[in-house]
Amino acid sequence: MSIVETISSNFLAIFYSIIALAILVIIAKVILAREKAKERKELAETRLKSQKLELQKKERHLDKLKEASMVLKDEEKEKIDELEKDKAVLSRRSLALMNEIEERMQRLERGSENAKLLRTKKKVKDAERELFGKED
Repeated sequence: MSIVETISSNFLAIFYSIIALAILVIIAKVILAREKAKERKELAETRLKSQKLELQKKERHLDKLKEASMVLKDEEKEKIDELEKDKAVLSRRSLALMNEIEERMQRLERGSENAKLLRTKKKVKDAERELFGKED
């Protein structure tokens, strides 16, 4: 009996075996996909819990700060307010200085670029004068 005869006589068994194997592969892929989805869901839930805990921690910190500010005397509150105002003024001044420096840097870049272009133009004119003997 040759291989061809063996295959043809057992064709249905081989065909069903291939189909069964394909079904098993599909089932395995579905199971893996479900497991991955379950893991992603658990990870998302864990992240959400972590974020909630972080928010609660921040809220508790803010509550403690509010309680502490209620304990302060009016003079102490005024000193803190003055410091905050002074800090705001300094921040605005710093921002203005940063903006001024940025503008000056841009102006300097443009000026150096312009000077470089003028030098290049002069070199080109000199080269033209040498080659062509023309005056512009």
